[in-house]
Amino acid sequence: MFVLVGDIGGTKTLLSIAQVTPPAGPGQAKITFEGERRYDSHAFAGLAEMCQRYAADLGEPLPRAAAFGVAGPVVKGTSKITNLPWIIHDGELRSTLGLDRCVLVNDFVALAHGVTAVESSQLVTLHEGVSDPTGAIAVIGAGTGLGEAIAIREGDGSRRVLPTEGGHGTFAPRDELEMAIVRNLSPRWGRVSWERLLSGDGLVCLAEAIAAITGLPMPPPLWEQIQTNRHDAPSKVTELADAGDPLCKRALELFCTIYGVEAGDFALRAMASCGVYVAGGIAPRILKHLQDGRFRSAYIDKGRMRRVVEPMPVRVVLDPQTPLRGSALLAAALV
Repeated sequence: MFVLVGDIGGTKTLLSIAQVTPPAGPGQAKITFEGERRYDSHAFAGLAEMCQRYAADLGEPLPRAAAFGVAGPVVKGTSKITNLPWIIHDGELRSTLGLDRCVLVNDFVALAHGVTAVESSQLVTLHEGVSDPTGAIAVIGAGTGLGEAIAIREGDGSRRVLPTEGGHGTFAPRDELEMAIVRNLSPRWGRVSWERLLSGDGLVCLAEAIAAITGLPMPPPLWEQIQTNRHDAPSKVTELADAGDPLCKRALELFCTIYGVEAGDFALRAMASCGVYVAGGIAPRILKHLQDGRFRSAYIDKGRMRRVVEPMPVRVVLDPQTPLRGSALLAAALV
């Protein structure tokens, strides 16, 4: 069967037609994609308009069933995208696009469904652990924001995904530098959440705060990027860190450490004995920094709870189509 699927983010959106072939026996359905397009989310007034543009670009009618993972909470078929001025209604999408069936889920719900269909070659281990296949899965990922979801195993062996907005929990500083960072950034927002630091803009905020606190000079290329196009500043921080700039290097190192802290905390909250999957757009781009040991050390540094979290493996998801795979499985279940 063919279904329309989408990964709707605050910065970019991926749309594709997925063909889902049920397995002949036990195992996963086969999922293939065609006509994948990437769009600038801010260039459209809403998802329906974007899908109409997508149909025009394809030059053919859209499938009659669709599923979309959206970067925001979904309540009764409606979502206000967290980092985008869109309100999406599943009923409006059905009416406008001529769909028979449509489902909206949080993007990390789609991711959590999709990780079970990712090839092992598209996973990189940050912490080995010992996976319990009957246990819960925790999915966490930094991108435009910070997403988190939990997948639990049902009695029939299927996975039920629990959406969360855990990325908006209050950041917990652990030392003097992190407390100073909170003091530096709190006048901007009032409350500093994990997402304010573990996101693309969060990496830039860390660099700005560390410069103000330590006196390390802001490199001119980063300053110019922040002033002209802040959206592209996170990649500039990474580029300059790789080139040896002290401020950017320190910001990226702290980002990886904080990432490990929250991944470990989320693993404990979810009791993720099957493992933690680190997804989102940032992790594959900074993979070598996540692998340098800082993330893992912070992940297992849980005091008397270290014995609980240490067996829980951590893997980075490299496959950019993982959210689409999850949406495809959800859309196919509607047919």
